[in-house]
Order: sequence, then C-alpha cells, then structure tokens
Amino acid sequence: MENNNPLSGQFTGSNPANNTGPLPPPAHPKGMLPPPVPPKGKLPPPTPPQKNSGKSKALIIVTVILVAALIASLAYIYKITKQSEEDLAIANEEKQEVITNLEQLKVDYGELRVNNDTLNAQLSSERKKIDLLMERIKKTEATNRAKMRQYDKEIMNLKSLLTGYVHQIDSLNMLNKALREENIKVKSEISQSKRQVEELSQERTALKSMVEKGGELKTRDVTAIALTNRDKIASRARQTAQMKICLTLVENGLAKRGPRNVYVRIKSPDGSLLTQSVTNLFDPVGGGSQLIYSAMREVDYNGEELEVCVFYKDADFMQGAFDIEVFLDGAFVGSTQLVLK
Repeated sequence: MENNNPLSGQFTGSNPANNTGPLPPPAHPKGMLPPPVPPKGKLPPPTPPQKNSGKSKALIIVTVILVAALIASLAYIYKITKQSEEDLAIANEEKQEVITNLEQLKVDYGELRVNNDTLNAQLSSERKKIDLLMERIKKTEATNRAKMRQYDKEIMNLKSLLTGYVHQIDSLNMLNKALREENIKVKSEISQSKRQVEELSQERTALKSMVEKGGELKTRDVTAIALTNRDKIASRARQTAQMKICLTLVENGLAKRGPRNVYVRIKSPDGSLLTQSVTNLFDPVGGGSQLIYSAMREVDYNGEELEVCVFYKDADFMQGAFDIEVFLDGAFVGSTQLVLK
C-alpha cells in the first residue's frame, strides 16, 4: 500500500539521494505544519461566505451608477456644447445675412436719383439712418436674437419706404416724361404756328407789296418851261420870271385817293438848290434825312388821270441848264432839264 504521508520520508531514515520518488517538500518554520494536500482528483471545499460581501456589491453598484451618470453628463455636456456651437454658427450667419440685406438696401437707396429737392432731402436722411443702423448691427452680438429681430423690422421699414420712394420717383418720371413730351409737342406746335405766321406774314407782305405796287400812283410826261411876267414862254434867262413844271398822274383805281403832295427840286447851273426857304422840307420815301424842296403843290386825286403843274418864281435866273426832280408824297417819280440862254 502506497504511503501518502508527506512526512514519511523524514522518519524512515532513507537516503534522499537514493530515493527515486518525488522530492520532499521544503522545510517549514518551527512549530508550523504545511497545509494538508488534498487527495488526488478532489477539489478543496468552498470558502465559507464572508461577512462584508454585501457592502462590496453595493459599492460596485454605486460605482457603476456614478460612472453611468458621469458618462451621461459628459454626453449631455457634449451635446449642449455642440448645440451651442451650431446655434452660434446659425446666429452669425443670420447676422451676416442682416448686414448683407442692409448693404444691398444702401446700394438701392444710392441708386435713386430725382430732380426734386424735397425728395432728395428725404432720401439723404434715409441713407444716414442706414449708416447708423449698420454701425449698431456690427456692434451687437450675433446671439442677441431680440436685437436682431428688431433690426430686421427696421430693415423691413426701410425697404417699405424705399418701395414708396420708387413709386414716387416713377410717378415723377412719368409725369416729367409726359411734360417733356407735352413740351416738345407744344414747342412743335409753336414752331409750326410761327412758321404759319411767318408764311402768312410773307404772304401778307407780298400781297401788300402787290397791292402797293398795284396801288402805286404812276406819273408820266414830266416837263418844264420858262415863262415871262405875261405868262409867255421864254427861252432866255433875263426874260424868265418863273418856271412851270408839269406832270400827269396816271389813272389807277387801286391807288390811294385824297390829297397828294407834289414836290419839285430845282438845281441851278452852278449846282445850288433853288428854294424860297430852307425850312421847306419833306420826308423822302425809304427814310433818310429830310430834303429841301423848291416848290410844292397839294392836289386831290380821285383815281382818274390828272395833270398837275407846279410854279417856281424867282427874280433872277442865270443862264445854263437847270436839273429838275419831281417827288410825289416823298417818292421820286421823274425828272427833266430846262436850259436858259
């Protein structure tokens, strides 16, 4: 029978060097024996329950709960942080959108042009409001949603005002266009009227000229003779007491009727003008300085042919050729020459 006692080798006195079996266990301190070796193929009996095992389980549960809570807290903090970052990004985008809208509104106001001092003053005031609003928006935090909503309302009001100004300017432009068209039309009508007036004036002038030409009193047969004191024809200067100048007014039914003045100018051979007074003057047709006449006669013309004679008396006529000019109502109508020996 096999000896299972671990101490049997110590008390048999056998030589360990000659022992072919298992080596003996190491020596133990004095007074202590090694734990018994369980029989081969058998497990040791279960350890009896300890008194503090319940507390360990409770500690483990608390630890697990705390860890779960910590994880949940971290997850919540991450979620909140992520949400805050997203909200901030959205707020910055909305702020930038507000700034962009305001910048575009400023451009729209800047493009408005009108020739109206009152409206231009109002537009200038609105542009200043836009500049001030832009400064306020840039200084405001993007997360201040209440302020951003307020700015949105102000921008909407400015847009509404812009729409009103655009309508006013369009109305003014349409009115100005209509006025310009009306002005062009009126100018055209005035120009046309002026042309018509000028044409009528030219026609009237032409007609008047025709009438005047048709109504001109023409003369013929301008003659001059020298007479003695007995009204005999004289040929010598020493016999001459007066000169008789005659002409015939031609019949003209269109000519002006009534009194007509016949003027005679006589130039002596030495070139001097014969006259009874230097105050004997008449106005020549066509203007210019007044002319001195030698003699004149007023006749009543009724449209029929009329012979008119004018006499000039002088105490002393010289020898030579006398140049004689005849005027009717200031218009030159003929001339002749009288020679005295």
